[in-house]
Amino acid sequence: MKSLIIGVAMAALGLPLSPAVADAPSPDPLPPLAAPESVTATQAGQNVAVNWTPITGATSYTATANTGQSCTTSEATCLVTGLLPRVSYTFTVTAADATRSATSLPSAAVFVRARLAAPIVDADRVLVGRSMRGREIWAIRQGNPLAVNVLLSVGQMHGSEPAGLRVTDRIRAKEVPADADYQLWTIRSMNPDGAVRSNRYNARGVDLNRNFPGTWARQYRTGSGPASEPETRVMMRFLRKLSPTGVLSFHQPWDTTLSVCDKRSADWVRLSARLMGLKPPGTPSNCGSWLPGTMNRWTARNTNAWFVTVELPPSYKAAPAIPRAAKAVITIAQRMAVADRPPVTPTPTVIPTPTATP
Repeated sequence: MKSLIIGVAMAALGLPLSPAVADAPSPDPLPPLAAPESVTATQAGQNVAVNWTPITGATSYTATANTGQSCTTSEATCLVTGLLPRVSYTFTVTAADATRSATSLPSAAVFVRARLAAPIVDADRVLVGRSMRGREIWAIRQGNPLAVNVLLSVGQMHGSEPAGLRVTDRIRAKEVPADADYQLWTIRSMNPDGAVRSNRYNARGVDLNRNFPGTWARQYRTGSGPASEPETRVMMRFLRKLSPTGVLSFHQPWDTTLSVCDKRSADWVRLSARLMGLKPPGTPSNCGSWLPGTMNRWTARNTNAWFVTVELPPSYKAAPAIPRAAKAVITIAQRMAVADRPPVTPTPTVIPTPTATP
């Protein structure tokens, strides 16, 4: 009773009450902040975009790679930069407010593939140049313009060898994902003048596969000098600009594949023959050195590309090989994109080297 009277008196005088007289209730503690869920990571150019489900009450999020790179945002998405290519990463997301934080479980791993900072060529359709008679030579791109792995397929060099034209038409009709890990370029014919006349040579009577510099020699139909022909020059310029990972050049009629005997090309020559159903390639001891001015030897010496000369069967029995060859080109591009070299196949039995010129 006495304490009650004292309390009333203190209140009347405006004096604070002692804790024993009036204890204020403490506020309820905030519940824990929920951890972000549904964390996904996808490559975006040379970076990785991380997304998640937003959390009620969170004012900021930090997405962190397992190697330490991170980004902070108030949104439910973030772009992590500074990642190395050809490495797998996982990502966690931490939600936070002024006093609380909670971290998600790691995302599924994402493999960051190598990407170019900008396309080698902006357009998907490029005028490579013009023939002796002014006919246009076009290159068409399918796949990812930023992919590091580049495959060039040339359908025809000799106008009397038409099967590669049909192979190219089939390749261009195929759907190639825009986010593929490769870009596939096709040139239907680098000798349109010869194609119109069904003639092996260009309009000046020169064998374009004897006109390239480096190993050129003055022989029958090799031209007045190395790279004397406009078709040769525009192809050299395009090859240097494109800097392909690999080149397939279609010919007829030997029903096999040929190499310039460099280590870069050896496995691809065997793989191409197997996928296209052609005869196993031979291994001539002189590696075609008796042929002057060939595009494959110039390419091997002036770029980092492997090179396969594909010899389809003669026209009267080439029909079954055409769809198989077109499918094989896509498969080769895919194999090229996931490994520096294709799986090594057993060395085939050596067959006699044809005596005709490729």
